[in-house]
Amino acid sequence: MIATNTPPRTRLAGLVDRARNLVASGLCARISAVPDWTARLDQYEDLAAAPAADRRAALAALDDNTVVDLLVISQLRHNTPFALWADTPTGYMEDILGARPRAAYNGARHPSPAVTTRSEAKGLATYRGSGTR
Repeated sequence: MIATNTPPRTRLAGLVDRARNLVASGLCARISAVPDWTARLDQYEDLAAAPAADRRAALAALDDNTVVDLLVISQLRHNTPFALWADTPTGYMEDILGARPRAAYNGARHPSPAVTTRSEAKGLATYRGSGTR
């Protein structure tokens, strides 16, 4: 992984980077290399079976080291640390990307200009740079 000066967008995005680096460096090449791995494996399976909202709340409440351990287990089992978000794209957008999903905008759309006359259409085309003059 290439190190950058750009900070991660969210707490969980930074923890995903840590988990990926642990696996890529060989420090955690198998699940038994995770500290307290039996308890973490049980915790991972409980989280994976939980509804998405409960899972997201639990991940937000857990301390960083525990979340990194869970993400390492996810990376080793599924070859991706994002397996816990497989059934919730909205959660992935909020937790990892730090973006609000489209539904959070409450259906607000940017109004397009209403063109009523030919001269307005010509002006709009010129404004957009289409070359019509």
